[in-house]
Amino acid sequence: MAARRKNDETAALKVRIEELELRVKLLEARVRAGLRQARVAQRETAARSRLARRARPRARCPGCLLELPAGRQADACVWCGFRFEAVRPVYLKG
Repeated sequence: MAARRKNDETAALKVRIEELELRVKLLEARVRAGLRQARVAQRETAARSRLARRARPRARCPGCLLELPAGRQADACVWCGFRFEAVRPVYLKG
């Protein structure tokens, strides 16, 4: 009778192990799918930010070609001192 009880316990444990292995496989598949979605979302966000950066270029100094800081335009470039009166205002717009 002890051998039969041991066989029943072993069979029950094997069934539980198989169920646990199945659950682990399903969880691994979910994690992989979640990571895949996160990567896709990250790529989409990066692509949108690149497009947004390209869509609105900032004004550049015609003298040194560096971007001018945001805000009110001064009479001269903050980087090289180029006087903006020397060029038409078209060049100062982004």
